[in-house]
Amino acid sequence: MNFRERLEQSREKPGNISEAALAEELEESFACEYFATDNIKSSPPCLDLRLPDGKHKALPYSYFIEIDFDSADNIEITTTNKKVKITGRDLGRLFDYLVAYRVRYIQVNIGADTEESGLFVGAILIEEI
Repeated sequence: MNFRERLEQSREKPGNISEAALAEELEESFACEYFATDNIKSSPPCLDLRLPDGKHKALPYSYFIEIDFDSADNIEITTTNKKVKITGRDLGRLFDYLVAYRVRYIQVNIGADTEESGLFVGAILIEEI
């Protein structure tokens, strides 16, 4: 085997992902209209808050001090210099992913919610502390 063939072979090996590994990676992530998660192997470094005016605010997970879930309607995140309040409906699953630091982004509703049940993010309020 010459140098060129060895080089080509080495390029092919790292990119070969078995279908089982790919399926496992896909199963570990979750997405819906209001938030999405990453799998455990690629935990996101920041939480991207997507506000209704089109602005984004990224908060590093390393700055999180506390995450409170007081009912199915409110999640409060305390960081080193901000307090973030997420209000909505049926936020239990979002909270579960937040405490595992797996949520990539949270999107505020922009008027598309017509349901009376299920997960819904109505507002994200960010306050300096």
